[in-house]
Formats: sequence, C-alpha cells, structure tokens
Amino acid sequence: MPHLRFEYSRGLEDLADLDSLAETLRDALVSSGQCPLGGIRVRGFRADHQAIADGAQTYHFLDMVLRLGEGRDAATRAGIADTLYAAAETALRPQIGDVPFILSLEVVEIDSRFSRKSWSTIHAAIKDQNA
Repeated sequence: MPHLRFEYSRGLEDLADLDSLAETLRDALVSSGQCPLGGIRVRGFRADHQAIADGAQTYHFLDMVLRLGEGRDAATRAGIADTLYAAAETALRPQIGDVPFILSLEVVEIDSRFSRKSWSTIHAAIKDQNA
C-alpha cells in the first residue's frame, strides 16, 4: 500500500510539469522493488491558501508524504525514501531553477489495525492485463 501524496505551492504548476512528476514518482516507487504495483497511488494537490516563510510571494514548495503498509524494516523504508527523493529532485531541479523552493518527504508506516481496504479490484485488473 504505497500511497504518495504531494502538496505543492500555488503557481508551482507554472514552473514544473507535475503530471510528469507524478509518473516519475510512480516509476521510482516501482524501481525500488519494495512497492507492489497494484497498491501504488501517486496524487498531487495544490495548496490554494498558503503563507510561506516571510510571506514573499516568490517562494515555492513541494511536500511529499508516503504512506506504507507495515512490514518493511527501517533500512528498507530509508532506501525507498532516498530513491523517491532523488527522483523528485532530479525531475524538479532543472525546471525550478533559482526560484526559492523546498522539497520535503516524510515516510509514514500505516498501522494495519486501523486500515481498511477490502474492496480492491486493481490487482486483478493488472493480472488480467498481463496474462
């Protein structure tokens, strides 16, 4: 259950191709070898209301939160985080240039006692496509 959400500053979509970024981030999760394809979700949300640092209107951010199911040790989670962060930085750095910007990532482990996901037909659809 690797679910990645990224929230970004208003106007960042004018500087960077965020649809392409979502694909890049999905590919990074796949390439880690630790994230089942059928469980991957990458989605981005613009912050329509924001106040950053000293309030200058030229600042931008992209904050990622990756939620993972239980069972991966700390070294594995750190490896996924490193792979994901490097992919985001590599994709964004040439597009952002010298604009004041911060990229951040947090990895959160989901407590299975409080997670519900019994209705899912995506894994079967992927299997059918690859059959």
